[in-house]
Amino acid sequence: MFLDMEADQYFGLSPAAERGFRDFLADPASPDPASTYMALIGDAQLLEMDAPAGPIACPARISGRESLLDRLEASDQGSSVSATLAASFTILSMRAQLRLRRLSRILARLGTSKSTVRDWRHAPDEAMAIIAAFAASARTLRSHDQCLPRSLALAHALVRSGLKADLFLAVRLRPFAAHCWVEHDGLIANDRAAHVDSYQPILIL
Repeated sequence: MFLDMEADQYFGLSPAAERGFRDFLADPASPDPASTYMALIGDAQLLEMDAPAGPIACPARISGRESLLDRLEASDQGSSVSATLAASFTILSMRAQLRLRRLSRILARLGTSKSTVRDWRHAPDEAMAIIAAFAASARTLRSHDQCLPRSLALAHALVRSGLKADLFLAVRLRPFAAHCWVEHDGLIANDRAAHVDSYQPILIL
């Protein structure tokens, strides 16, 4: 399974093409000209590079990690009206950006924002306040099937405050489904462990 960020879509290889692709990775010096893999290159679904290169496996995440939403519920921590409105505005702004810009540019912007933070702050109360505001926004702002704009917005909000945020883009097969979420200091920030553990990360930013 591949993520084409320029086209804003996922795509997968047929079983035959996958076998050809894996055979090529095992012996790139002598590819079979008649293989399905070579046909994919001819159709520009896969691109040849002059320099030696190969796909990099996404780092495996540890399943069963605690969700900060569970901790939030246990603490009965609420969110102020102003903080909830600010979170809602950030989500709406991200929805608009996703309609107007390519996913690659939006992800690059998040990566740039993260790279400018020299020292990540450890401020659990502040992080929980931000997470609480985004959770509260779901009461008035549609959250179903909105994991991408909501996760991007939350990641940006945390990073702007100097708080660590990792964006996970993941997939599962049979049936195919895509999902994303945010983890803060190794803990799930805006989903439940039982849900995200059914997905395999394809990109961690």
